Amino acid sequence: MIDSLYIAKSGLNTSRYSVDVTSNNIANENSDGYIKRVVNTSELNTLEDDIGNGVSFDGVTRSASVYLYDKLVSQSSLASYYEQEDSILANLEIMFSETESSGFSSTLNNFFNSLESLRNDSTNLIYQNELSTQSSLLVDSLQSLNNELEDTFKTTIEQLEEQVDSVNNILEQIVYLNEKIIQSNTSSYDLLDKRDALEKELSTYTNIEVNRDNDTYNLKISGVNVIFNNTNLHELSISGDFSDLDNLDTSLTVYNNKLSLSSGSLKSLTQNLTSSSSNISSYKQSLNDFASALVDYTSNNSSVALFSGTDVNSLTFNKDNISSLTNDDLENLAQIQWDDNISIGSSNSSFSKFYQNLLVTISSNVENNNFKLESQNAIVNSLESTYNNLTKVDPDEEMINLLQYQASYEANAKVITVVDEMLQTLLNM
Repeated sequence: MIDSLYIAKSGLNTSRYSVDVTSNNIANENSDGYIKRVVNTSELNTLEDDIGNGVSFDGVTRSASVYLYDKLVSQSSLASYYEQEDSILANLEIMFSETESSGFSSTLNNFFNSLESLRNDSTNLIYQNELSTQSSLLVDSLQSLNNELEDTFKTTIEQLEEQVDSVNNILEQIVYLNEKIIQSNTSSYDLLDKRDALEKELSTYTNIEVNRDNDTYNLKISGVNVIFNNTNLHELSISGDFSDLDNLDTSLTVYNNKLSLSSGSLKSLTQNLTSSSSNISSYKQSLNDFASALVDYTSNNSSVALFSGTDVNSLTFNKDNISSLTNDDLENLAQIQWDDNISIGSSNSSFSKFYQNLLVTISSNVENNNFKLESQNAIVNSLESTYNNLTKVDPDEEMINLLQYQASYEANAKVITVVDEMLQTLLNM
């Protein structure tokens, strides 16, 4: 009979703790980064065969899966890379967007038509003025596109600097939390929740690897330690010279170690700020090739230079030479719209086809990245759904648990009351 009191007392205590834990879960249902807590219990060791001693409250754990969490972090990082690429590529596509009556293709056709008109009547002042106007517009349109690309470079540089600052700030916050966790003498699950949320935020910028073995926290970015032995920190820095936008070589370093990024928005930004891998640089080079070929073709087919310069920035229309064009010059120049064997960059094409191929490349890059982004988002959503089912608070489930623990509490209290009444009856006999 006395054993029954101890059994009921253990059940009473465990039920009370379980109610507290469940209530805490319900209260934090909408708290960012909160991972639900689970009560751990076990049977107390028996003193006699087939006689139980009650239930043991073995503490509280976070309902988390390191494997699922690490998978979600790595796949989210890759999705973030495609999202940043989508942002850059979409803006570039808008720059080169065209309609039937506007855009560089229309300007180029107007230039060709003005040449053809003047060829038919070389002394007509109206046609000369029209060619002058269209030639100026052609140069202005090319340089406008080039300026927009250079502005994109500058915006990308600003984004890179801002995101590196954000990464370093997150790393400092993680170190601060690690210090608090080490100093904490009680459960630090709330601190672990905050650290997990920071790690997930960090993974949107770059690929990370976290090692929590032996109670020692180490965090790597692209295989290089940035946090080690819990609180030692090495920050990220930018390596690169942004003074020459035509020859960029940008990378991130940690304590003189160059990072080989594999995912995250920082990979996209550094990639687009490195001439050998940048879509922006590729499009800019195409415009330079176009401008250079335009100068060469018009100079080689005319006794006077209609255009001069070596790239888009230096491209100049020589207005005063319009009146000096001979009939032979105009005859030769008028073939520019039909000639499909012009050396432009590394290809032989017409000016119209070359520019149309550039537009196709831009659209194709956007579509390819969109497909990869959609596929990657599907993977992340699937992982996130599985992880959330394990870690997020389900209010219906918690309410059921709360009712069970309350019923258990009442049942154990009833046992104590009954045993107390039995003892009182015996003592009064």
